[in-house]
Amino acid sequence: MEFWSLKVAPGKPTVYEIPEHIVLYISNASMVVNGTPGTGQHLLKLEANGYKSVICALREKTAENMALAISLSGPSKLKFIGSKKHPIFLTGHKQEDVEDEDEMHVENKLDVPREVSEENVDDDEDEEEDEDEDEEEEESKAAKSNGMANGGPDADEDGDEDEDEDEDEDEDEEEDDEEEEEEEEVVEKKKPVSKKRKEPPVENKAENQSSKKPKPKVQKLAGGLKLRDTVLGRGRKAKKGNKVSVRYRGLLKSGIQFDSNMPRGRPFQFTLGAGDVVKGWDLGIVGMQQGGKRELVIPPHLGYGAKGAGSKIPPNSTLLFEVELLKIK
Repeated sequence: MEFWSLKVAPGKPTVYEIPEHIVLYISNASMVVNGTPGTGQHLLKLEANGYKSVICALREKTAENMALAISLSGPSKLKFIGSKKHPIFLTGHKQEDVEDEDEMHVENKLDVPREVSEENVDDDEDEEEDEDEDEEEEESKAAKSNGMANGGPDADEDGDEDEDEDEDEDEDEEEDDEEEEEEEEVVEKKKPVSKKRKEPPVENKAENQSSKKPKPKVQKLAGGLKLRDTVLGRGRKAKKGNKVSVRYRGLLKSGIQFDSNMPRGRPFQFTLGAGDVVKGWDLGIVGMQQGGKRELVIPPHLGYGAKGAGSKIPPNSTLLFEVELLKIK
């Protein structure tokens, strides 16, 4: 992470280019009043990628400094247009754009269900039985032709005897097959009955266990900060001085969302306890583990205070955050 600042000169546009793979975070705007302060309002405008927006409104004497929460990714060309009388100084930091390596998509490798595979096996067995019968018929025909070639009634009698033996064997095989099929039918009829009796109690137990899970408790810290762990992570706990990577969603008490990089936005990185973020984050993220999720309720004096932040966060706002800790370095 690298500190960043830019002077927006009065009366003319100031251009800044964000390099590729860099994210710029603008956190503050300050106006330096030249001469005797008046009561006029001075707008700071931003043009980027074809879009135009007013990012803050500064007033002489009463609001010459304002906290911001703006993030922009490169490559991008920015054009700032400030006051016609006074210079405006922007400060913040920039860092490399880090892709989230923790998300993985697991594909299901079982393309064929069990019932279909069993049918395929049965079809293969039927084909093998048909092939065996065809081979037996060919052998009997070959035996008949050999007997006729050798001549005499003896050959015919031998052929007839062979045919009788084959017929007896076929009848025995058919009887055995019928007995096996009857046994299989009896087994198949018994199986579903035993399964139906056992499955309902198991499902009921799972439902009862899920309904008995305790709800996460709300912790109250000094200064009025409240937090609640909705998902517990694993591994070491985040502490002051660690560089952490998070995803978050910020809401006002009214339920209006003012900032978010969920569900698939670029992760936000900062050093815990270094003052890169509001005080409520530096205090509230301590103790989280990688993969954990936490809800924070931050009072105004631990957030943006009486000044607020831009047009999205009014003065003296209580902030609600949902934070997911992705990495600890």
